[in-house]
Amino acid sequence: MHYKVLAILGVVAFLGCEGQNSVSAPDIPRADASAGHEAFTAECASCHAAGDGFDLALFNFSDTTIIRRALGHVDSSTSQNIVAYIRTLGVPPVAEETRIFQPGGEPLAGDVEFAVSLFGRDAWPEELSTADLLAIDTREMRIAVPLPIWSDEGSNLDWMPDAPLPEAILQYSGRMAEAAIAGYRFAPTNENLRRAVLALRSADRVSANPGALCTFEEPNRVRFVECFEVRRWTSTLVAQHMLRYGTQALSPDVHDVWWDVGNAARKSRTDPTQTVENVNQNWASWMFLGWSFDPSRHPSVYTGGGFQQLGLPRHATVVAVRSQVARPRNSPMVYDDLAQAARFAPNEWTRAVTKFALEHLLERLATGDRPMRPEQITEAIADVNRAILTANRKIPVADRAELQVLAGQVIAALTE
Repeated sequence: MHYKVLAILGVVAFLGCEGQNSVSAPDIPRADASAGHEAFTAECASCHAAGDGFDLALFNFSDTTIIRRALGHVDSSTSQNIVAYIRTLGVPPVAEETRIFQPGGEPLAGDVEFAVSLFGRDAWPEELSTADLLAIDTREMRIAVPLPIWSDEGSNLDWMPDAPLPEAILQYSGRMAEAAIAGYRFAPTNENLRRAVLALRSADRVSANPGALCTFEEPNRVRFVECFEVRRWTSTLVAQHMLRYGTQALSPDVHDVWWDVGNAARKSRTDPTQTVENVNQNWASWMFLGWSFDPSRHPSVYTGGGFQQLGLPRHATVVAVRSQVARPRNSPMVYDDLAQAARFAPNEWTRAVTKFALEHLLERLATGDRPMRPEQITEAIADVNRAILTANRKIPVADRAELQVLAGQVIAALTE
């Protein structure tokens, strides 16, 4: 428990009737916050990743909502004890419908509005430099996709999983994940959070775990919807830590699990019998959440692809090129980013976007920043050629020579 109990709130009802011989009904027992804490831990905490009801207090769930949900697990008296316990947590509340981590608080209206918000016009700015693009804070970059609210009982477009963690996840490798979660709850440090997340990420996908749900390379074993739920559970653990303690000094590993939720949705499209509901919105929103905290980590084809599925090519293009400029030195992924940018870009953006991405590659190559292995260089050249072929199909003939010259310079520098 990280919020000390401040007071025990009572729920007292007085019943009576009018008439000459009316008699007061006996007092209903005062709700017991301590008993509510015990009941919440035993019956409810397994779905609330933090384990202590912090989210119910933070998002200001009403008494009636808490009671209604609790009645699926406990009796009426115990549900009122749980309410009393939640009201002792002393957490300053926010609105229940808050979209946490949503840049600007609310989504934009569409793809063009995204461009105007970012660049002031619906065009890729010719004057934009690598430094300018790096200066765009992806955590503040407003998008036209609504990020999940905390709890929506009518859909899966929320943070709250619909089920607790399966025992097969908790028990794997000597109950590694269960122990790591307990260790985090006892001492909720950044490092203990990372340990818990890594244990859960291992248990949900490793082939050696017979109960792993996210074995994407083994189609006969994978269970996409349940994988999606396990990853949402892990995501709520990370989110509640950040809401309590801030976002500083967290390992990128902990944000990767948000990207993983979107990947579970994306991969579920391969099996019509297991497709995650609201598949494309879940794909785009969760991948963007993970991407926005570190644009350098994942192939842009996936995060950008989620936006493309929703008819948001400008979003997808920015993901590709913003990823490119964020990549570490000698990363071969910058060449695939070029190819994805050319593919995603609206026709009227294609020349300027492809030119920017090629010039960025020349900047890197001029400093000796290049793929290290021969096979990576071969793949990089293929990516450059792929980008030019894609761009040529989308731009006027008169614009093709400029891009071809830049592409030739990149290939020459790669083969020196």
